[in-house]
Amino acid sequence: MTSFTFRSCSLVVTVYTLVFFANNSTAGEMPSLPVEVILGPTEPAPKEAPDPGPLRTPFAVEFDSQNRMWIVEFDGGRVLRCEPDNFSDPHVIAGPESATEPNALGYVDGPARSARFNKLHNLVIDAEDVLYLSDHANHSVRRLMQAANGEWLVDTYAGQGKEGPATNNVNRSKATFHEPISVTLDTEGNRLLIADIGNQVVRSIDLSSGLVTTLAGRKSKLKDPRAVDLDGNRRLLVLERNGNRLRRVEDDGEITTLAGNGKKGTADGQANQASFNGPKHMDVATDGRVYIADDVNHLIRVYDPQSDIVQTLNLGEYTLRRPHGVCIRGDQLYIADSFNHRILRVPLPAK
Repeated sequence: MTSFTFRSCSLVVTVYTLVFFANNSTAGEMPSLPVEVILGPTEPAPKEAPDPGPLRTPFAVEFDSQNRMWIVEFDGGRVLRCEPDNFSDPHVIAGPESATEPNALGYVDGPARSARFNKLHNLVIDAEDVLYLSDHANHSVRRLMQAANGEWLVDTYAGQGKEGPATNNVNRSKATFHEPISVTLDTEGNRLLIADIGNQVVRSIDLSSGLVTTLAGRKSKLKDPRAVDLDGNRRLLVLERNGNRLRRVEDDGEITTLAGNGKKGTADGQANQASFNGPKHMDVATDGRVYIADDVNHLIRVYDPQSDIVQTLNLGEYTLRRPHGVCIRGDQLYIADSFNHRILRVPLPAK
């Protein structure tokens, strides 16, 4: 396969506790982290799913070159932006003003505020601050960019608005997808990597030529590739939702399992014995550790390739409700606590 250069994504209530892992003592202890609620309900552990507030099911967080925070909503159908000096005040850039409007979802290109999306999953931002959005239920990759006059516009970058096969070596204008669910970029911004979950493959779009190729899933099968990223050695990582595994694509196209025994569970410890339940997204830190949004377990898991251990991030009294997005920015981890309708921030744990 082609090698890529690694690219990381790149009111405060503090609670300190200590958690001992009962699943496997070799996992050790991960100390509690101070949690900041950036947006949304501040109650550490809501007993019931709260009503949407400023956000409605945020699924992903990313940052642009000006350190502005961008958020996409799954049910709300909006793309929001927060200024660097005020992350608590989101502004709608694309989609409807209200996330509860009857026509919040749809498939409309054009001026950003009139544009409509259908179940946005995540986003990635290039060096020119162009946003690429995985528009899952529209089977498309959408693009959000600012014109010279300052107006924000939305177009369909790849896909036809309806599901189709993963045809290889086709131009993006003619490509079809089946629920493209995750997008990321290499460092140079040359290629867009896409987890085409319905077609069970990982695909790539050359941003210069527009050529769409298949990177993984044809030779060695993948089970619901939900997210893709790159490790520090320029190797492609794939997170399998129903396979409950973190996998790596080798140079010869073979796929090896890094973490997860393929069974549903919450076991920490040795990576090949650890278990996940519907993992949804990941980001790779500069030290090589992989942070995983373990959706159905309502946890953030950490895989360390040096120790070959999986641990659970300790958020003290804070509980998550189906987290779908993680993003590393500097020495901080941002968590899309999706069904608590909020964004959390914690420092990356020390090794």
